[in-house]
Amino acid sequence: MGRRFHSPVSLAGWPLFLAAIVLAAIGAQFSAYLAWPFLALLCLLLYLFRDPWRTVPADPLAVVAPVDGRVIDIVRVNNPLTDHFDRRISLQIAKTGAYVVHSAVEGNIMTLRRNGPDTEHRGHYITALSIKVCTDEGDDVVTVVHRGYLGHYPRCYHRPGERVGQGRRLSYVPFGTQLDIYVPDTSRIEVAPGDTLVAGESILAHFVH
Repeated sequence: MGRRFHSPVSLAGWPLFLAAIVLAAIGAQFSAYLAWPFLALLCLLLYLFRDPWRTVPADPLAVVAPVDGRVIDIVRVNNPLTDHFDRRISLQIAKTGAYVVHSAVEGNIMTLRRNGPDTEHRGHYITALSIKVCTDEGDDVVTVVHRGYLGHYPRCYHRPGERVGQGRRLSYVPFGTQLDIYVPDTSRIEVAPGDTLVAGESILAHFVH
């Protein structure tokens, strides 16, 4: 089976790409020198919003890293979406890493919850997005994507009830800061604090049945 179509840059960046192109075209009308800063900006944006193809390991019981980054810590805490104790793996998102958040497992999206001090009213301030995915074996994995450095809030490409493949696009957060992933307490953890991760490729844990 061949690869499915994969855009090398995140669709979230297209409005900014077009704005940089328009500004470069306007600047070129006056002087070629005025166009260069906007062309340089376009190249920077293309790099920041890149979305390279990931080689997902052929391991259905594996939990892969959702983002490029580094492991901060691993603790046993109460899962906010399942109300039972799980292992929380906290990741610091790489500042120059891709902004796309990949699905750690294959399964169905059960819950999408926007977290914030005022999530019941219009114009609420969202600080994080929680996404619970249930695998075919009944394992729940919760991914909590925190707000970006510049105030950008995370978004999800899917809706509850939809199916998502392991390592596929799940969400994105421009200039992301931190991501927490909750796996069952019985899982075998494969990483340690300080480890560097590649999204969609590095294995965080294995389910144990």
